[in-house]
Amino acid sequence: MKHFCFKFIVIFFSLTCNDTDFECDQHDISDCNSDDKKTNIRVLNSSDYDFCNVVISTTGEGRNHGKIKSGNNTCYREYDKAYNYAYVSLMIDGEDLVIQPIDYVGEKPLGIGYFTYHLDVEEINNKKQLSIYTTTD
Repeated sequence: MKHFCFKFIVIFFSLTCNDTDFECDQHDISDCNSDDKKTNIRVLNSSDYDFCNVVISTTGEGRNHGKIKSGNNTCYREYDKAYNYAYVSLMIDGEDLVIQPIDYVGEKPLGIGYFTYHLDVEEINNKKQLSIYTTTD
């Protein structure tokens, strides 16, 4: 009987464990949408880490883009106005990372079209540093 229970546990865990999934307590995710007359942004995870609850805020319009695995991107979400950088909040293995712009004084808005925010993480002195840059699609 002990042998049977051990086999059952091993088989159960081997079937339920999946290397491609990662644990992420999702908050409310914004709907995918786009509008050819607005600024449309998707997010690309350029890092080696899986992201959880990726929130992008441009001038107060926060959108949760959800979880993004390494190398993957999200769908587009429309924004009324956005810049080459934004407020970004996300989690990696339970650790919060944030980019907090001070202001957008002197910055030119991206304008109408489709854009990708590339998010990357670099480890400096054993601390993860989040960075962002924008491309036109």
